[in-house]
Amino acid sequence: MPDDSSPAVGPVWARDDRRPRRRTLTRESIVYTAVAIADRDGLDAVSIRSVAAELDVRPMSLYGHVSSKDDLLDLMFDQLAGESVLGEQLPHEWRTALEAIARRTRDQGLAHPWTIELMVDRIQLGPNTLRVLDEWVQAVKPLSVTTETAWSIVTAVNDYVVGYVTRVSAQRRAVPTDPRAAGEWTRSVRNYLTERADSGDYPHIAPLLRHGFAAQPDNFEAGLSSILDTIEQLHAVSSG
Repeated sequence: MPDDSSPAVGPVWARDDRRPRRRTLTRESIVYTAVAIADRDGLDAVSIRSVAAELDVRPMSLYGHVSSKDDLLDLMFDQLAGESVLGEQLPHEWRTALEAIARRTRDQGLAHPWTIELMVDRIQLGPNTLRVLDEWVQAVKPLSVTTETAWSIVTAVNDYVVGYVTRVSAQRRAVPTDPRAAGEWTRSVRNYLTERADSGDYPHIAPLLRHGFAAQPDNFEAGLSSILDTIEQLHAVSSG
């Protein structure tokens, strides 16, 4: 049973606080179950109690493997981070490598949009997350830049991807899942935006308002290319 009077200190990965429990219940099974709940019902649905119910065990059984919900959230994020590591599949050419990592990060973010909430609320320091960051920096080694410059480059690309995932995920959440309700919602938004376009108050985005933002082609690749073009102009010379 956890000792609430002595809160855990430091990140979950820096502590060896797991206690022996029955073999059928493991930290890994708990984390996988929590991820499945978040994917299905959203991050708010994740709790020690909900995970225990899904595993058909008593909530107290989980505390031998995970000390708190905060630890569980950190472990969930790090689990998914491990799945995004390209490893030997990482291309050798820096631009191709960054494109591959960016697309993998985008796809995972859209598949698990609740990870964005965790990035906003909690600093991620898990071993898999550090592996991801290490791979990002490894990708730009052919540019022969300093570690500080490499970090600046990869964070710029990563920030772009996270921003894209945040925007697209918000758009997806806004549309009702029921087809009929979705149709009504879309018509209502379209009428509203058309009225705003015709008002003349937004001359620079009027064409977008009139034809609908959703009708615009996906701009992920175009935006990524713009960033990589700039990196190439600034640093490709140093790669020889």
